[in-house]
Amino acid sequence: MKVSANYDTCIASGNCGYIAPGVFRNLEEHGGFISLITEHPPESEWPAVRRAKRLCPSGTIFIDETGSAR
Repeated sequence: MKVSANYDTCIASGNCGYIAPGVFRNLEEHGGFISLITEHPPESEWPAVRRAKRLCPSGTIFIDETGSAR
């Protein structure tokens, strides 16, 4: 899995950092907007990443399920 984000569309809802804190952060010094911690999360994080994508109100998160692990 490879994760990416469109930083221009983020509305800083905070859902992603709450749902998948090992992959996303919503840092106060960035106005609460998305920060991607890793593009290739461990398999244990995949369900949370998928949920964060589903619940992102601005469609900022993208997942490539065919992306290599490294």
